[in-house]
Amino acid sequence: MTQQLHNKSNDPVLEARLEEILDLLYSFYATTIDMSLERVERFLNQLDNPHLKLPPVIHVAGTNGKGSTIACLRSLLEASGKRVHVVTSPHLVHPTERIRLAGELISTQALINVLEECLAVNRSEPITFFEMFMAASFLAMSCTPSDYVILETGMGGRLDATNVVPDPVCTIITTISKDHEKFLGDTIGKIAFEKGGIIKSGVPCIIGYQTPDAIDAGVIKVFQDISTSLPTDAPLYAYGSEWKIEAGHNEMHYTWQDESIITSLPNLLGPHQIYNCGAAISAYRVIMGHAIDASILSPDAPNNPLGIIHWPARLQKLQDEPFRKHALSTQEVWLDGGHNDSAGIMLAQQFETWQTQDNRPLHLIVAMVNRKTPSDFLDPLVPYVESITVTSIPDEDSSFSCDELFDLVQPLGFKAVNKAVTAQEAVKSITDPTARILLTGSLYFVGYLLSEK
Repeated sequence: MTQQLHNKSNDPVLEARLEEILDLLYSFYATTIDMSLERVERFLNQLDNPHLKLPPVIHVAGTNGKGSTIACLRSLLEASGKRVHVVTSPHLVHPTERIRLAGELISTQALINVLEECLAVNRSEPITFFEMFMAASFLAMSCTPSDYVILETGMGGRLDATNVVPDPVCTIITTISKDHEKFLGDTIGKIAFEKGGIIKSGVPCIIGYQTPDAIDAGVIKVFQDISTSLPTDAPLYAYGSEWKIEAGHNEMHYTWQDESIITSLPNLLGPHQIYNCGAAISAYRVIMGHAIDASILSPDAPNNPLGIIHWPARLQKLQDEPFRKHALSTQEVWLDGGHNDSAGIMLAQQFETWQTQDNRPLHLIVAMVNRKTPSDFLDPLVPYVESITVTSIPDEDSSFSCDELFDLVQPLGFKAVNKAVTAQEAVKSITDPTARILLTGSLYFVGYLLSEK
C-alpha cells in the first residue's frame, strides 16, 4: 500500500498553474450549495458522462469514519490483487490527496489536465468547487483501468455530487452524527435520511456502528424505510445484527451471520477503528461474493492488510514531521481531525485507554471552524485533560478567532483554559516533559500543521 500523503510536483511552474486553477474554481464558480444534482448532471453530460464509464463502485457515506473505512477496504482489496481508484475529501495538504488512480495518487500534471478539460467544457456556467472536482475525478478514473472505485461522499448523500453513479456494487453508511445541520437537517433522523440517499435498489448496503443516540433516534428504521421504498429492496447488513466485531487481546473477533474469524487489530489507533474495520471487512465480503480467507487476516499472517492501513490525521502520532520540532523530545505529539459530538465520544474512549495505560498528563490544543459547535465535540473530553489551549486556523476565513473560541470553551469545565496566537506557540507553552499533546478540532487545522516545512 502506497503511504505517501500527497503527490505534489517539484516543478514550481506546475504548482503555480494548479494554484491558479484552484483560485479560479473558488472565486469564479458558484459557491452556493443548492442541494441538487441537476447542475453536476448537466455538466457530466457535457463531458460525455465519465461517471457511467467506471469500474464497479463502492459508495461510502456517513458522518464519522468514512475515510478510515475506505482506507481499510482499499488495503483489503489491494491485498487481494485488485487495482483500486479512491476519491476522498477534503485534502489535508495538497489536492492530489483527493484522487488515487489504481493505487497511486494522481500527479499534479494529471490533475491540471483533467481540471483544464473541465474548465474548457463548462464555459463559465455556475458550478461549485466540489462539483467541478468530482467531475474531474470521474474523468480521471474513467481513463485509467482499475478493478474497483471507492467513492466518498462530500457532505451528505442523497443530493451529494457523488450520488450520480446509478449502480454501485455496494454502499456503506458509517456512523451517523449531527453535522452540517444547516443543509442536512437538525435531527439525527433527518441527517440519516440524507446519508441514506446513497442506498440503491437491490444493492447491498453495509450499515456501520451507530451510537446509542443514533439508535434511539431510529436511524436503522430510516435506512430500512429507504430500502423498502425502492423498486427492489436493498439488502441491509447492519452492525450488531448481520455482523459484529469486538476487540480481544491483540486481536479482533469478527462475525458475519454464522461465520466467525479472528483477525489482527488494525494499525489505526482508537476503539472506533475496530468498528470501521468491521464495516470494511463486511463490504469486502459482499464485494468478493464469498467467505473471507481468515488466513490473510490472522494476527500471525505476514503482510496482513489490516496492519498497513494508512489514513493520516486520525490519532496520528508525529514522528519525523516538521511540526514535531516545536515540542520537547520527551513529549508525545498527536493530531486528530475530529470536530463533532461522536468524534468527541470516540476520542474520550481513547483518552480513557491512555489514562489506564500510562496516565501521562494530556494537553489539548484546539482550533475549529465556526460552522461547528465546540461544546458538542469537547464536552466528553473534559474529565481527561490537564489543560486546553485554543488558537485559530491560519488563512481560514471560517475559523473561530482565538478570543471567540476561548469564550466558548471557558464555561465547559476544563481544569485550565489558555489562549495562543499560533499552534506553534501553544505547543511551546506546554513545558511538562512528560506531556502528551493532542492538536485537534478540524481537518483544516491538522492539514495546516502537516503542511509545515
